[in-house]
Amino acid sequence: MNILTVDVGTSSMRGIVFTQEGQALFSGQKAYQPLYLQNGWVEQPPADWESALFALLSQAAEAAGAGGWGLDAIALTSQRSSVIPVDKDMRPLCNAIMWQDKRVEPLCRELERENNWVFTRCGSRVNPVFSGTKMAWLRRERPDIYKKAYKLLAVPDYLLWLLTGRLATDHTYGSRSLLMNLRTRQWDRDLLALFGVGEEKLCPLIEPGSVCGVLAKAAAARTGLSQGLPVVTAGGDQQCGAIGQGVVKAGAVSITAGTGGYLIAGAEKIPESLRDDVLCNCASIPGQYILESSVLTCCSAFDWFRREFYGPDATPAQLDKEAEESPAGAGGCICLPYFQGRSTPDWNTAATALFQNVTLSTRRQDMLRALLEGIALELARGVEVMDSYAPIGEITINGGLTNSGPFNQMLSDACGLPLLRRGRADATARGALLVAACALGAYGSVGEAYAAVSRNDLVQAYTPRKENREAYRLLREQSDRLYRLLWPSVQ
Repeated sequence: MNILTVDVGTSSMRGIVFTQEGQALFSGQKAYQPLYLQNGWVEQPPADWESALFALLSQAAEAAGAGGWGLDAIALTSQRSSVIPVDKDMRPLCNAIMWQDKRVEPLCRELERENNWVFTRCGSRVNPVFSGTKMAWLRRERPDIYKKAYKLLAVPDYLLWLLTGRLATDHTYGSRSLLMNLRTRQWDRDLLALFGVGEEKLCPLIEPGSVCGVLAKAAAARTGLSQGLPVVTAGGDQQCGAIGQGVVKAGAVSITAGTGGYLIAGAEKIPESLRDDVLCNCASIPGQYILESSVLTCCSAFDWFRREFYGPDATPAQLDKEAEESPAGAGGCICLPYFQGRSTPDWNTAATALFQNVTLSTRRQDMLRALLEGIALELARGVEVMDSYAPIGEITINGGLTNSGPFNQMLSDACGLPLLRRGRADATARGALLVAACALGAYGSVGEAYAAVSRNDLVQAYTPRKENREAYRLLREQSDRLYRLLWPSVQ
């Protein structure tokens, strides 16, 4: 069985054809760029995703013809909380409001008083990232668009419709909306009323790992693929990324350091002691859950620093070398990496990035290391919270920033735990493969699929260095104190 996985990221879309054993037969990637506008607005034309999707499917069809192998299914995993309003003809009414967009901050502040009640229903406090607040903003600030909108779609909803002609969204995306009851896995009437969103504007909810339709005639004609191919919704990108790293049972933990940073722990059920210092979302494994902590900027902050301080020709090897030239603690330079605000545990959208203790002796290398250490410390805070729910023995890591060996060592030192990095950058796509392969009957469980596919993985291990633990303990204290001084109202 050969499955084409489509992984819809924030800065690019990847398509990989895997055998059910995990061998890659084809790989392609299409880059695009969100529009970063004033006042923290972030948008993207939906045509970017449509053109990337059909280009990748066409390339996969050509590769299959040239290679003499067939294609048995398509699996889709995607970024989770962006919103596309469409009319009755499924034409986008405006650019998508992206997950990291901050225009909804005033609305979120108005609803803060409802945080405890909202959390008990949907596993998250009111926040600007999830899609429900963006829908509420459209209703209030763009009533013409809201009124015309036949549906308010997440990115995967739109792409599934382009592929199959069916409207559906799975529980992983519903649990990132503030509108779905986490226990019943249905749209919640009271949450819909709070945010002022009509249920008729939303897609029907289905289980992740479902065959949600088949490739329609029009999509087949555009790509050269066979009409009738099963299309599987594999769930959100972070859920799939965690599965691709081995989070297939309770107690396993992964960190993905991509555009943003996500720390995910598996849970077979909603913890009885659930607190609002984490998010609880549906997993891509039907019926299961994940606990999640996040950092809004990882690679995006690193790419900004590389571009502005080093220029476009700087190589990853050069930056790794310079980061290692600065000692643990970056010579006293501290970075709070809140370039898009702070997410868990307090959802402080007013927070901004800061470099502290910059003197005439501070070098570029020190500021680079301070940035990487700041990101590592934010992730380590999430690890500490996860450990309070279930002891953590080791962490698997993935994502673009984990291509940096120095960063991985900083993260291990900051967490005080061993890290494992599998020698592949396709954890999200592989997670989608595992979910789809189970949906199609190739394996009996996602755990069985993971064991089969990861059997021959090469693994890099990072263990904490005792000599750096004290430096990072002090740096953590200084960073926390600085944060409290700058934003005392959110403590």
